[in-house]
Amino acid sequence: MTYRNLSVLAASLAATLALTVSACGSDDDGGDEGSGGGDADATAQLRETLDCDESLTPEQVVDYEMPEPNEDYDITLMEVSLAGYYYQAIKEGAEDLAPDGVEVTTVASEGYVSPEQQLSQVEDAIQRGTDAIVMAPSDIEGSVPVVEMARDADIPVINISTEVNSDDVYMVMQDDYILGQTLADRVAETVPEGGKGILIAGPANATWSRKRTQGFTDQVEEKYPDLEVVAAPTQLVDPAEGLASFEDAVQANPDIDWIASVHYFILLPDALPSEYRGKVPYVSFGYEPDSITALEAGQLDSVYGIAPVAMGEIGVGRAIEVLNGDEPSQITCVPASLLTEADIGSPVANSELAPSSQ
Repeated sequence: MTYRNLSVLAASLAATLALTVSACGSDDDGGDEGSGGGDADATAQLRETLDCDESLTPEQVVDYEMPEPNEDYDITLMEVSLAGYYYQAIKEGAEDLAPDGVEVTTVASEGYVSPEQQLSQVEDAIQRGTDAIVMAPSDIEGSVPVVEMARDADIPVINISTEVNSDDVYMVMQDDYILGQTLADRVAETVPEGGKGILIAGPANATWSRKRTQGFTDQVEEKYPDLEVVAAPTQLVDPAEGLASFEDAVQANPDIDWIASVHYFILLPDALPSEYRGKVPYVSFGYEPDSITALEAGQLDSVYGIAPVAMGEIGVGRAIEVLNGDEPSQITCVPASLLTEADIGSPVANSELAPSSQ
């Protein structure tokens, strides 16, 4: 299946989930939105950063190889979805790069509103006799029972991609709050004299997007008085919603100097109105075939890599370590490399791409 087809699937999935997300408030970080105290608590949680036991360099990610298993292992990869390049790349990193003797079985949910489905999937995995679980949780709180069920069955869980609120996991993670801060730093570099801009903030109830947005706005407030966020609309991971949000924002604020988003797919660079496309610097996340094309066309200034292949590969590698009787780092932090057109084809850039894309 081509990436373009996967993109269409992702947009379709996001649209299908729109009402469910609104109704369920999935992946909410807690706090009572109706009270000042609840808002303060929720904001404090968004500002929490990872206490990394090990922080990998980009070169270490490039050179990483999974350890050899002491015996044959069955490992279950639990994905949030398979409708999108990011999730496909996690799958390929886990399955295609696993050493002989390690069988990786991938199951997928239906987005960030399906913790109950993940609970059913972990039950099936336990019955199958899986040895370890590598999980991208569908919900920071709702996926906790998945961890508890696996723990009760003496099955280790490696948490990748986005956080689950449990101490009973090994984590392979990027720090989304810090990612938001670095995104603001890059915007400041692209417009050194400052200026007004729009931040496409992503899902209003998703932990990863809320943390990136909080990190971005905090960094602007603390370090860049000459930058002004004139709008930060939220939307699902849906290019149609992203473009509509952007068009609404620029109608009220037509004279902008920069654009940022929590993931480029939400606001596709080639869909921007002509007066902004390639003329106003656009900085985002996600180094994928389509964003590479946008970098080459000058429609994106730069992106930060979000390491999907490394999430799958290192996640399974940590599971092998645990099953071998070793004690890996509790929290392994993966870097987010800044990538521009000049970096296309470099080892660090290629490490972001699924094996089938290289």
